[in-house]
Amino acid sequence: MTTFHPRSLAFEDWPEAHQQRWLKAQEYNGPFRPAGRAAHWRPHSTNKTRKGYATWLSWNIQKGRAIADTLPEELVTEASVDAYLTDIEAINHGWTPYNRAQELYDAIRIMTPHQKETDWNWLRIAFENLRLTAVPHRNKVERLKLAWQVEELALSLMEDAETLPKKSYYHGTGVTTLERALLYRDGLALLIMIRRPFRIKNFASISIGKQLFLDEGTGTLSFLASEMKTKRSIEAPLPDHVVIALHRYISHYRQILLKTSGKAKHIKTNALWISRDGTELAEGSLHNVFRRRTEEEFGKPIPPHWFRDIDVTTLTRHSPEDARIASIILGHSDPEVTNRHYNHALHIDAAKRHLDVLSEWQTISPST
Repeated sequence: MTTFHPRSLAFEDWPEAHQQRWLKAQEYNGPFRPAGRAAHWRPHSTNKTRKGYATWLSWNIQKGRAIADTLPEELVTEASVDAYLTDIEAINHGWTPYNRAQELYDAIRIMTPHQKETDWNWLRIAFENLRLTAVPHRNKVERLKLAWQVEELALSLMEDAETLPKKSYYHGTGVTTLERALLYRDGLALLIMIRRPFRIKNFASISIGKQLFLDEGTGTLSFLASEMKTKRSIEAPLPDHVVIALHRYISHYRQILLKTSGKAKHIKTNALWISRDGTELAEGSLHNVFRRRTEEEFGKPIPPHWFRDIDVTTLTRHSPEDARIASIILGHSDPEVTNRHYNHALHIDAAKRHLDVLSEWQTISPST
């Protein structure tokens, strides 16, 4: 059996009819004419779905199917999708099969405007079932920490930035001015994320005076509805110690990041997060900050989207009566989404406590 190698087929290599249908789905012709089914999608959703459909087309080609003169709906059948997902599951675990099924569903329903969206209910049911049975391939139970542990790491990084000695190249000790600024930036990012666990896309886009508002004693993070996945605006006040840390970063360490590196171009930007080269820190680079700093401290990396689970798990353990306020913390518009996070947190906490008990048993001498 030939192993499937997932690839994203370049748009210009799609069959012509598929290209036309995709572009038609994005069309917006003013307020008085019908728009394409994806005309109002956010860029992130459009790109994700396009890549997923490109992977589907690549699979068809690798399977030897002649697709050049086909229409999208001619390829998407229950039998072909079942074979596709079987091949995906053979090489990818966790959420990947669910993601590929959802992307295919979203693509085919916008590329077949002559059909009812309900005609593709069988595919919608498939990806919903995959979501229910998805098992993350990483052991989240062992790697998930409590909020206070992450905040302790954050504060430790910022303290190192303020107190470590100046770099001595002769003794090989201390830190440079630039390394000091990076320590403070990374600690601050961890601190804000554990207190206000926004999605990484929003977190990376924070701009001073646009999403972040500071005065002498208070600070607020505010996002418009158009910026949020839930399509609901959110305004989150920041704790006092976070506000103090932000003032220190913006007035001192952010200026170092903008100007110190030999690659710095001295750009003018209001972006909160600045790279070591004096540019706006990309979302992917910020994602790596969270993974690298947590791996250094805890032995295993913790990606930023797990911070939401960390917050709910901590709240569930230490204040069960307040756990339902998780919807406010996570910015969910649908209570059922919050319930899933809450139940997931309960399962994680129970499993973690079970592991702790087993560890204690293993340390007890047989003669005791």
